[in-house]
Amino acid sequence: MKNKWQAAFEVAKYTNYDFLHYDQDTDMIWLKDRKKKTLLCLLDMDLSDRELESITDNIFNSADNLSAIAGFPVKTINLYHLTEKKFTRKFKSKTLRVNHRTVSNLEKIISNPFYKIDMKYKKPKDDAFYKRRLMSRHPFEKYMIKFTPMTLLFVTLNTIVLLINLIFVHLFNTYELTNLLAVSHYEVASGEYYRLVTSTFLHVGVSHFLFNIFALYILGKFVEGIYTPWHLLITYLAAGTISSLFSLVFITEGISLGASGAVYGLLGLIIVHLLITRKIKAKLLIQIIAVFAAVSVLSMFVANVNHYAHIGGLITGVLLGVIFNFRRVKLKYTIIAAAVLILFTMFSHYGMNRQTSIHPMDDEALYYYEKGDYDAALEVVNNSINKNAATDMTYYLLGKLYIEAGDEEKGQQYVDQSYEMDPSNELAAKEKILEFRKNQDYDNMNAAIDKLETPVEDEELQILIDEAN
Repeated sequence: MKNKWQAAFEVAKYTNYDFLHYDQDTDMIWLKDRKKKTLLCLLDMDLSDRELESITDNIFNSADNLSAIAGFPVKTINLYHLTEKKFTRKFKSKTLRVNHRTVSNLEKIISNPFYKIDMKYKKPKDDAFYKRRLMSRHPFEKYMIKFTPMTLLFVTLNTIVLLINLIFVHLFNTYELTNLLAVSHYEVASGEYYRLVTSTFLHVGVSHFLFNIFALYILGKFVEGIYTPWHLLITYLAAGTISSLFSLVFITEGISLGASGAVYGLLGLIIVHLLITRKIKAKLLIQIIAVFAAVSVLSMFVANVNHYAHIGGLITGVLLGVIFNFRRVKLKYTIIAAAVLILFTMFSHYGMNRQTSIHPMDDEALYYYEKGDYDAALEVVNNSINKNAATDMTYYLLGKLYIEAGDEEKGQQYVDQSYEMDPSNELAAKEKILEFRKNQDYDNMNAAIDKLETPVEDEELQILIDEAN
């Protein structure tokens, strides 16, 4: 490869090296790897032995200056010569190693297998493009350059799930996948905890998907570029899961889905990192706030936005930000953050289990029933029964639908079945208490009242209880 700027760009994209500076006098491009305390220099000139030794002497003489520019004590400098001439030269002092190597193929520097695929199909651009991207002072630029496989994996998974869900909805006219993967209080409280994870890959529609994926792509590359793919994996799954669990403390009806809880977790992590490393600059802060504002504003156009999940994700991301930076903060703060994260998760789980709810399909059927759309309500009820997902509320609604259709005897049988399945079902209990009162069966009436959980939410049922007392 003869294109030096493209070579520098590819190294910065596929390795841990970041652009450091460009020396116009010597026409040398410098990159740095902070973790390995190493500098990398790219040259495309054929040098004589004397010129090579002269450059090496200059490097040793300016070692302190190079360390100051890099921001860390440099231990090794690797100079790669993009030339057909083959040689290897090594020099060292007490504190510094300088290695010269020739490379005709960047695969000797870049071991990432995706680089080979990328280079096979990508058309090279001119030097100006690569130079502009590498030397940009845009705060996000160096992270946007990076190849971030975990971010791409999450974007791909979200996209695949969206496409499959759209096929289910628009071709087969069913919300089977949504009902299977989305979070609902009833089903999570019943033990289907997998929904806390699967719901973070599911979106209600294209617009919902697009603004979540836009934020995920930007913030994901930032997190993965600062840390590692595993940090992104942990943050996405932890923030997505805990945020959904936290939201169930407050939302007990309907379903919720989407990656926004995980996205807010990434945002919280980035903010804490910038605060801890003191890299908050006005331009960077404005851009982070802009991303945050864009997610918040765009979410207003989606019905039933789960703001509790956003709060839960942000809290989780902030706590993980402290934990991930344990080397930069005092040990006690790391321990406190870990303890708070555990307690926050336990509180969310406890709070969720303290709430009561009905099956989301029953909730949908009840919604249609109360609107007077009995055909739609019956379709949902039959769907629950066919899927073996029927509950006491399902049979209560089925009974009420039979009564509305004029078959009071069969309808009452289903209402009685609902009450037998769960005597604490307030709607079915109200029907039975009214029946007992009508028949002046006060013993069974009082027994039915004793089986109810307190406090009673149904106002009409509460009046009946007050009258009985």
